[in-house]
Amino acid sequence: MTGRILHKVVDASHVLKPVGDVRVTQGPILNQFLQHLNEIDILKSVIVDLSDTECLDSTALGFLAKIAIATRSQFGFKPTLLFGHEDVHRVIASMGFDEIFVILKASNNGYADMAELVADQITEEGLHDQVLDAHKTLMQLNHRNFEAFRDLVCALEAQCPESAQKGLRATG
Repeated sequence: MTGRILHKVVDASHVLKPVGDVRVTQGPILNQFLQHLNEIDILKSVIVDLSDTECLDSTALGFLAKIAIATRSQFGFKPTLLFGHEDVHRVIASMGFDEIFVILKASNNGYADMAELVADQITEEGLHDQVLDAHKTLMQLNHRNFEAFRDLVCALEAQCPESAQKGLRATG
């Protein structure tokens, strides 16, 4: 199943629902949502509903981490992450998401009328920079992630020297 990102706002609460196989191609959508969060003044809650998510790649995980970190930093609370499949729960737990999300098992929800989010056009270089940034965010969550993604981040940096000039180069 191809991945999609659904979204709904209810009384200053944002529900983000990745559906299906969520991969790097949905990164720009998640990045736009992150930018939107940074522009709003009032936010009661953020719920990331993974109950219909079959798979999340590391880029998608990195963007979810960025959303959680931004929510905590800007609004002072941890967002809630709902999972439906145990394999998805194992992945998010292994990434250290319990440090940045309140994680709960999903029940049947009534999120009707959710709109699908779509990304603006993005250049290959822009996508590369977003992928690099998402993986750096995962690396910052814990030492295990740092070790797991260090080689990938170094390879991504080597592919695009312009990233170093933009301040995206990894340190340490």
